[in-house]
Amino acid sequence: AKQWYQRRVRGRRIRLTGPINVGALMQDVIMDPKHGYYPQAARIGHKGDFITAPELTPVFGEILGAWSLLYWQQAKLPPNIHFTELGPGKGTLMRDIIDTVGIIGPAFFGKAPKLSASLIEISEQFIAEQERLLCGNIMKHVTPEQVFDNPNYLTRTGLHKTRFKWYSMLEHVPVDRPALYLMNEFLDALPTNQFQKTEEKGWLEIMVDVERDSDKLFYTTYKTGRSIKVDQDKELAELPVGAQIEHSPAADEVVTSVAQRIAKSGGAALIIDYGEDHVSTELTFRAFKDHQQVNPLVDLGLCDLTADVNFRNLKKAVAGVEGVKAHGPITQSSFLTLMGIGERFRQLYSKVPPEKQDSIIHAHNFLCSPEEMGDRFKVMCITRDSDPVPFCFESS
Repeated sequence: AKQWYQRRVRGRRIRLTGPINVGALMQDVIMDPKHGYYPQAARIGHKGDFITAPELTPVFGEILGAWSLLYWQQAKLPPNIHFTELGPGKGTLMRDIIDTVGIIGPAFFGKAPKLSASLIEISEQFIAEQERLLCGNIMKHVTPEQVFDNPNYLTRTGLHKTRFKWYSMLEHVPVDRPALYLMNEFLDALPTNQFQKTEEKGWLEIMVDVERDSDKLFYTTYKTGRSIKVDQDKELAELPVGAQIEHSPAADEVVTSVAQRIAKSGGAALIIDYGEDHVSTELTFRAFKDHQQVNPLVDLGLCDLTADVNFRNLKKAVAGVEGVKAHGPITQSSFLTLMGIGERFRQLYSKVPPEKQDSIIHAHNFLCSPEEMGDRFKVMCITRDSDPVPFCFESS
């Protein structure tokens, strides 16, 4: 019923207003407060639509927690560590990072660091899961109205006496202290626009229209203001006819905002996602349901919509902010290996019973193998110009 509703409603909207671009469709389908995928239907994990590294093994979060301590020490910041995570999912990554920093932090600072965290979240379902995981229980049910009407709609003290605050938007988080910004598989879910180069009309934007006698959606192309801007991009002029590209202004805006925050108050950002550091001439917009790729124009609101992250554009966005610098990207495999993930998995392998050893090998291979996440996922860091080059990024 929901699938029918989504297609019917969006079909009617398109009939009234005309074709919409792919980015607008993603925004509508993913973020609609009542029927969007993330506010209402997102499922993460082995039994969900997709799985992320933190859900596979806590070692991923342990590594990021250790890196955070190394950076904080490199930058000679006081032992008051603040994390801001965009798109925290079930809260698993934040839990593993906080747990790691809480346990080994005293070895870095000589005393237990004071921890705090901001979580940027709009999903009613995920808010409850995060609160339960990070604070031990759910103090009160947070409604969608509260999420969007209150800048800081929930505050709790939880794991390792960490002060957790929930916000619906990054803009609501105060810029009053250094922070570590975390974006793990966040930017790939932001709206992306698609373009195709033609021989007669130059670059056209790929749009979504609806069939006249049904609610079936289909792709088409139009000349738009956005495609005219692509026509004017000299870096894209040499691409052949038939080339297709994607661009996510939303991702650029988020990274610009984070870079500006770091320039003002210090700290660093880690961006971990699948994507490339060059101009790609293939379209990557796709949908996943029950770990299977499906037609994104059919199961609206019932599947995860995603597109590869263009790290080339993200670096350009950072370069536009004075006082900060982008490092990388490097492959996830390189980052994790430099952080000692191999030794950590060897320790675990030697301690678990034989029947669980295969799962340890699987987790390591999934995170680090070139055929899995190892090369496909990239890691990029943002710091102030004046900060030392962060660990793992010395050769990037």
